[in-house]
Amino acid sequence: MITQGKLAEGPQARKFTLAGDARLTLVSQKTGTRFTYRVTCKRDREGKVSSPHFVSLLNGADNTSNYTFLGTIFDGQTYRHSRKSNVTPEAPSAKGWAWAWSFLVKEELPPGCDVWHEGRCGRCGRPLTVPESIASGIGPICADAGF
Repeated sequence: MITQGKLAEGPQARKFTLAGDARLTLVSQKTGTRFTYRVTCKRDREGKVSSPHFVSLLNGADNTSNYTFLGTIFDGQTYRHSRKSNVTPEAPSAKGWAWAWSFLVKEELPPGCDVWHEGRCGRCGRPLTVPESIASGIGPICADAGF
């Protein structure tokens, strides 16, 4: 059984988001509206994460393959919505991501918004079982690797 985790600190949420294969859900504390995103990137020959990161939105029932491209995070800082995205920049899901990223990039949690991970390491995708790993979203092997 995979246990979801709520990311409770801004630095941890930013680190998780840029880990390399992160799936996170943003939930409005006021309305309960939620959107799930996947943030991926390429890796170099040693397996280290490299920029840019690609942001996709879950937009179907299959939470492993129904993602559509939204935009790109450059150098772990600047997010740009892509003209190639099938989701308009005015869509609530796109606006929600851009708004949330404006806080996460500063290592702050978005106000009034919970940030959840799906219970898998944001870097390698393995199920998280250690309580400290569930809290951070990064497994012990990836954490020990200096990520």
